[in-house]
Amino acid sequence: MPSSPHPNLGGSLTKSVIGAAIAVHCAFGPGLDEADYEHALHLELDALGIEHQCQVPQPLCYKGEELDCGYRLDIVVSGQLLLELKTVEKIHPVYVAQLLTYLRLSALSLGLLMNFNTLTLKDGILRRACSLKSVSRFQSEMLVAEKFDDLSREVLAAALEVRYELGYGLLRSAYEACLARALSLKGIRVQINLPANLIYRDQLILSRKEVPMIVEESLMVVCHCVKELGPLQLARDRSLLKASGLNSGLCLNFHADSLVTEVHRIKTHSKE
Repeated sequence: MPSSPHPNLGGSLTKSVIGAAIAVHCAFGPGLDEADYEHALHLELDALGIEHQCQVPQPLCYKGEELDCGYRLDIVVSGQLLLELKTVEKIHPVYVAQLLTYLRLSALSLGLLMNFNTLTLKDGILRRACSLKSVSRFQSEMLVAEKFDDLSREVLAAALEVRYELGYGLLRSAYEACLARALSLKGIRVQINLPANLIYRDQLILSRKEVPMIVEESLMVVCHCVKELGPLQLARDRSLLKASGLNSGLCLNFHADSLVTEVHRIKTHSKE
């Protein structure tokens, strides 16, 4: 994913912050927890007199409502630069997407993704500026959604709108909450986290499994945030569909590059 050009990506503030992070990494090396590096970087920025805040609450608002699935930004420097810290084996594209999503949600324009689990910290730093949304991409995916039945198309249209607004890289709970909100505003009935009805030999098994979302009492919707939906996950969703007592469902992967091409329709009698 190419970085967006921005005149301040290599500015003095960015250079000072990177220097502070390198000082922390030189002192500790790789292998510690993310919170350890965050605390040390906080102390280093304080010593340099660089204004910043740690663990900044970032509420998630959608369609005028603040949802109960907000986030915390690792470090915000001088009210303009977002730092997201990682201690991972390699930077996955979803982490970059997450950074861009956090930038949009927070209205910050600049961000640094710092992976401290590297031999040399400069090799673990990515710089990004808030990217513009692709309206044409959104419109083309909407056209693909036309091939579905009416209710599925309504769900997909709402899901595309959510994905367009939020980007990708967030937790499943965020997409579920926003999707439920979007559908409710369309006058579509949504039920969340209903108990699964597991029947064996005519006996009810009390289970902690829940059906995540049922739309208009006829369509089960399952949201995922994975690299790719595989056969095992789809089989698990089909088992959940059987437990819901419904015949059809939609599996949506909000971390897919294209939401519509990654949607899976499942039936209780299907082996797909």
